Amino acid sequence: MAYLARGKKEDLLILAEELGLTVKKEFKVKQLHKLITESPSYDEEFTRELLGSIKEEREKKEQREKEEEREKKEREKEEREKKEQCEKQERDREIEREKEEREERE
Repeated sequence: MAYLARGKKEDLLILAEELGLTVKKEFKVKQLHKLITESPSYDEEFTRELLGSIKEEREKKEQREKEEEREKKEREKEEREKKEQCEKQERDREIEREKEEREERE
């Protein structure tokens, strides 16, 4: 049962719900642990495997979110660099126009 003590609260909440238990978000980890282990349908092996699956799904989701955030930042960086490049080109063209105008006046 030590595997439950190592579980994250969010995982234990999902586990309890998956087991058909009534839970409240305010429950502490110890309360969730007790609720799960004292459930009439408690089966240690099944519960261990289910908790492992829940943890794995959460970790995959977190990894996807990190990857999406990284990609978003990369897109924003590329857009910023593209905008800066366009602004620089526009400034260069303006400088060139001013230079040509001065040369024409001379």
